[in-house]
Amino acid sequence: MTALEHSNAIVIVGASHSGVAAAAELRSLGCTRPIVLIGEEEGAPYHRPHLSKECLSSDMPAPAPLRAADFYSKRDISHRGGMRVTAVDRARRRVTCADGEEIAYGDLILATGAGASQLPATVDPRGRVVTLRHAIDWARVRQAFEQQSSLVVVGGGLIGLEAAAAACARGIAVTVVEAGDRLMARSIYPELAAEVLRRHQDAGVTILLSQSLNRVEADGVMLASGVRIAGDLVLAAIGSRPHADLAQAAGLAVADGIVVDPQGRTGDLHIYALGDCAAWRRHDGSIIRHESIAATHWQARCVAAAITGQAPPQDAPFKLWSTQGSMRLQMSGPVVAGASTHLEAVAGGMLLRAFQDKRLIAVQAIDAPRSFNAEVGRIGALESEFDEAALASSEARI
Repeated sequence: MTALEHSNAIVIVGASHSGVAAAAELRSLGCTRPIVLIGEEEGAPYHRPHLSKECLSSDMPAPAPLRAADFYSKRDISHRGGMRVTAVDRARRRVTCADGEEIAYGDLILATGAGASQLPATVDPRGRVVTLRHAIDWARVRQAFEQQSSLVVVGGGLIGLEAAAAACARGIAVTVVEAGDRLMARSIYPELAAEVLRRHQDAGVTILLSQSLNRVEADGVMLASGVRIAGDLVLAAIGSRPHADLAQAAGLAVADGIVVDPQGRTGDLHIYALGDCAAWRRHDGSIIRHESIAATHWQARCVAAAITGQAPPQDAPFKLWSTQGSMRLQMSGPVVAGASTHLEAVAGGMLLRAFQDKRLIAVQAIDAPRSFNAEVGRIGALESEFDEAALASSEARI
């Protein structure tokens, strides 16, 4: 075994959005320590959200690089692709790679991301189901879109609906099977979900709510209700599982992700985590695992500030978005059961506000970017500050 004697190096395990963002933020804050960025995939880091959006559109371009080709060399970031870290030795402050190489660190950032949740083998005994998380997945789905005529999507969340819309636009017969009673239950409120459902159905997508899968067959799927649905391709979009095995094996706290404090620090003062793999402890004591690019960049700023001894960034609402065919959704703030919601038509689309304890907690929109951006800045404002007549006319509760 060899070891890179970077006793002061910052080693980042994971070279996707969160890992690259952390490296970039460190350099932007003036950090001059060696940075080693380790990624399992060969080649340059790329935009993952595009895999279910632009990369499945009519021309289906390849995933775009996250940064320009010379980004890493110009910032003296050692990017090492095609490497898998298998162990973390906290006592010696080293990580071990699959080929036996050891890399020493002064501080370690775990940006290992998450993997697509899989259907049980009892449901998919032939291994027919595909997921959409990596470039290799995209290549397989892209080929299928060019060759197949029908698609079954299991899961009515963001990725499933983005893929469904892209397939439908290409003339593929699409059926979405969702176990819940509405679409995108984790992301949008029921009133907006009903509009999303209507628009997908108008576009030609068949959507089955409150339906569970019994098994995947050679030519489609069988639902628990006994209904068979034909499908040349079956795509599962049923959530994600954080890659926290390295942290758990190293004795760090894990609870649906690697548990970190509001600065991204684990129980080990020299180990941080961010991105899809991290369960972020907020100042009120609650823990949440964010899965968005907006959250990733904010967390990267927090971690970089902690490592360089600078003040953390101020909290700000995260802005999320989804492109589903011609429909653009924007979201900021949590989906909270019991919140009062107000949906209205605005220029170009629809805008939803959600209130809890008489304060605005979330803003969501369809095809209304100007209204959305204006309202996000008002999150936290008292309900009394809004147009009472407009709110009363559209009030609803979940």
